[in-house]
Order: sequence, then C-alpha cells, then structure tokens
Amino acid sequence: MGPIELIFIVTALFGFLIYVFLVYNFNYWKKRGVDGPKPRPLFGNFPSILSQSRHLTYDVDDIYRGYKSKERFVGIFALRSPQLLVLDPKLAQEILVSNFKSFHDNEFGRMVHKDLDPVLSRNPFMLTGSEWKDKRAEVTPALTTLRIKASYPVMQEVCAKMTKYLELETLKPIEGGLNAKELATRFTTEVVANCVYGVEAGAFEDGECKIREMGAKLMSQSLSIQLYFLFVSLFPRMTNICRMRMVTHDTERFFADLMETAIRLRKETKSDRVDFLNYLLQLQEKKNLSTLEMAAHTMTFFLDGFETSSVLISNCLHLLAEHRDIQQKLRDEINAAVASEGGLSYEKLLDLPYLEQCINETLRLRTPLPSNTKLCTENCEIRTSKDKIIQLEKGTVVSIPYYSFHHDSDYYPDPEKFDPERFSPENGGVKKYKDMGVFLPFGDGPRICLGMRFAQCQSKAAIAEIIRNWEIAVDPQTKSEFVIDPKQFLCLPEGGTWLDFRRIVN
Repeated sequence: MGPIELIFIVTALFGFLIYVFLVYNFNYWKKRGVDGPKPRPLFGNFPSILSQSRHLTYDVDDIYRGYKSKERFVGIFALRSPQLLVLDPKLAQEILVSNFKSFHDNEFGRMVHKDLDPVLSRNPFMLTGSEWKDKRAEVTPALTTLRIKASYPVMQEVCAKMTKYLELETLKPIEGGLNAKELATRFTTEVVANCVYGVEAGAFEDGECKIREMGAKLMSQSLSIQLYFLFVSLFPRMTNICRMRMVTHDTERFFADLMETAIRLRKETKSDRVDFLNYLLQLQEKKNLSTLEMAAHTMTFFLDGFETSSVLISNCLHLLAEHRDIQQKLRDEINAAVASEGGLSYEKLLDLPYLEQCINETLRLRTPLPSNTKLCTENCEIRTSKDKIIQLEKGTVVSIPYYSFHHDSDYYPDPEKFDPERFSPENGGVKKYKDMGVFLPFGDGPRICLGMRFAQCQSKAAIAEIIRNWEIAVDPQTKSEFVIDPKQFLCLPEGGTWLDFRRIVN
C-alpha cells in the first residue's frame, strides 16, 4: 500500500468517525417515543446556527408551526445536543409554574462558573439549585412599589435631560434620523446609574460615557463566547471541565469599583434617599455582605434596567412611528393626563391604559427575549397529546418559544399587526392572555423577571415624554421589514431603528 492510499484511508476513517460522533445521538428522542423534525449532521435542527444567516428564533418558529397542531412538544437538536421544544402553552405553564420544582434552573446557569465570573455567577438569573431562591429573596425587597415610586423623580429628571438632548440633536445640520436604540440606552443608563449607584452617568453629554460603554460591553456577544456556546452544544458534558469567563475582567472590575465608590459617597453624604443603593446598604449591615456580593446585586439591577428596557423603548417608538394614528391617540391620552393635574405623577403614569396597551403589544410583537431555556432538575414525567407518559431525564434542556406563542394566530388574530386594542379592558386585558399562557415577555412563575415593574415604569416614563413632546416618523435608513438581527441576543432589528423627530410646540 502506497502513502497516498494510506492517507486516503486514514482521512476517510477520520471523516467517518467525525460523522458518527455528530449523528450517533440523533436517535435520542426516537428511542423515547418523542416525535420531531429530522436533524442534520453538524447543524441539528438549526440550519442557521453556524452561518448566522438569520436569528435562531425563526428556525424554532418553523418547527413550532410545523408541529403545534399535532404535539404538545417535540424533540430537537442544537448541533448534536437534544432539547425538548414546548409547543403547548399549558405545558409551558406547568414547567414555569405548577411543576417548577422539576425545572427551577435556567440553562445559562450551567455555563457560568463562580471562580471565573464571581460577579455574574451571583446574579439570581444565573444561580442554580437552592441558591437562586436565597439571593432572589435578598434582592426582591429592593424592588417594591415604594422604592420604584421613590425613584420616579429621578426618571423625570432624566426625561428632561433627554428632551434637551433631542432639542440639540435635531438642530444639527445632519441628514438622516436618530438611532432609537442609542437614545433609549442613553436614557436607561442615566436612570439606572442614578437609581442603583447614586451617580450621574452623563449619558446625554458629549464625550465618553464609561457606564454606558461598560454596559454595552457587558451585553455584547464576543466571537469567543459564541464559539463557546457552539462548543457546549457539541460537548454538553464538558461544561464543568472546559470553562470560559463570560464577563471580561476589566468590565467586572469597573462595576466592582463603581459599587465601592457608590458606597463611599453615600456614607460620606449620609443621604437617606430611599433607593436601591439605600436598601443594599441596609442589607449589607444585616447580612455582612462582601463588596463582591453587593456588586453582583447591583449588576442584577443594572442588567434588568439597562438593556431590556432600552430594547422595549426603541421597539415601541419604532412601532408608534410606523402607526401615526396610534401615536396620536396615545399623545391625546398623555396630554389629557398632564392637563388634569399640571404634570405626570407616578400614579397618573401607571393609570394610562392606552400607554399600557401599547407597551404590552410591543412586548408581544417584539419580545425582548424571544425564548427561554430551562434545565430539567430531576427525573420527571410529561404527557404527550395522546396522553402517553414520557420520561424526562435530569439535565435535559427544555426550550419555551415565547416568540412563537406571541405570533400564533390561534391566540392573536392577525398576529403581525401592531394592535394595542388586543389588550384593552373590553377585550379582557393582559390577564386573558396570561391565563392562556401565551403572554410571557418576562417569563412566569417563581423566576419571573425581578426587574419587571421597574423596567415598565422607566419605559413608560421615556415613551410618554417623547410622544408628548415630539412627533416621530420612521427615517428611510430604517429597513421596511422588521427582521431580528441574527448577531443579537435580544430582539433588535437588522440595520437598527432610525427615527425622525419633530418638536411639538405646546
């Protein structure tokens, strides 16, 4: 046998072994009697997972639409890792609420390690086992109605800064509109920095804003992180051996230093302001928390208030700019409320039903987090549509497709239409859809988003301020069709959202 033949045989054998490695697990669901689409070598059931030609949400939605009328769930594969895709909202409710004890961990938690990410790993969203419950209980009292209300004057001050910023920006002789996501991020950065750290970020000023820069860095998906997620999908059992830092050291150090500075300034000024920092200082005295634990708690507030809120604000502004009649109806409601009491108080802001409807419809149509993946934390049973019992193994990943539920015409007629009237009191409000299990922008159950009410409050404040003072229209730079950017973790459009602002003279 010559060297060329030997090389050919070795190469063929090596290729065959790789192929076997990629596909040998593809009978996992079939052996358990679970239906599902046929996976492809390397890709599994996500043809876009490597090319990033489109967001994975659309791959999931294709599977959902193909099987939802036949099954409560199907077996799928992320590369070669088996996952259970939930198709029945009632089953999703079981997983998130009634049978929560069997699914209490989020999948992301297994990818974050305390020794590598000492701050992020202490975030209640990432914690696993019983630890998440203890840490969540520590943070929950910081987000009471009283503390959110106490933060509302800060939101009003930031609204005024935003309006001044818009006035200056719209006077500049620059062609094209303003980036709505960037505007919203400036707003949330300023609010969260003040409410959580007690400092002014300077987000609406010219020049560098370090907090905004580090916040963006915290949420960015580097190539190395994307490759690590692919590696975990190929080798799920290797997560405890091959570990990776999710937050860069300089970003983590920045937030830890910011926490130390905030504590020092608060103690020096002896301020008794009722905000999140005030609560954390009380908690520190009571439980002797380390600065690292304090930094982890503040990062929790920061993540909840910084990125998801800015996504909600920018998406809502985009939809209102596309639908000028809805925009005007909302403006009329806001103006009537302001006229009735000479301003927009916290109570009045929360008592604007049409604003609430616009927010809810935005959350439905453009859910910030399109899906959630849970871990099966103990062996358990679930039933198929034919009442057959299926055994789920501990460690199984379960995917809940929020986007697909929200875009299903069986629950929402004409689902691609922006129609705030869906959530009107006359139509049953948001409760109707929550009871059906098909409105899940913040999740559900014991691990529902901690910062939900704060996020909604600051989003309402920003949107009310803009709609009251500005007529907004979609700038031609914005793509006509909303398509989720495949390179983004959250629901953001390809090409960004660019809007034109015209000042309303009151």
